[in-house]
Amino acid sequence: MSYSSLAVAEEIAEYTVKAAFLYNFAIFTTWPDSNSDAFNLCIYGADPFGKDLDKLVKKKKRVNERNVTIYRTNNIDQLEQCQLVFISHSAIDSLTSIIDTLRNKPILTVADSPGAARSGVIINLAVKDNKVTFEVNLSMVRKAGLNLNAQLLRFATKVHY
Repeated sequence: MSYSSLAVAEEIAEYTVKAAFLYNFAIFTTWPDSNSDAFNLCIYGADPFGKDLDKLVKKKKRVNERNVTIYRTNNIDQLEQCQLVFISHSAIDSLTSIIDTLRNKPILTVADSPGAARSGVIINLAVKDNKVTFEVNLSMVRKAGLNLNAQLLRFATKVHY
């Protein structure tokens, strides 16, 4: 195996783990009451998950009694229909616009770009010592009207207040 194919394999494994994290973030988050039986998980920008997220959702099917549908978009206006938005590293230049559009709405924002939690994303994924970690912006959690399970917060490597 060449170095470049090893790097690709490591990136694929990283996003397999991140897909599982994303699903679990949804499980350990409480949204305000909703009449909808749909849970829209949206990916903004290039999709780094490949088929991993689709396979996971197909297997698990539901988040808190709601049917999960994955949407991929580059249109910020469509994000208001989502319960969880993953902002791809490829779209980080749009982060400020996304945060402004979704501010104070019950939408869990997740990214995997350095500094994203300090910039207003609720959860930011990172890789440290070959392990996927995450940090939480608790101020943005409150502004969104969401509640993150205490167990989830305990596993965060950093919590911004």
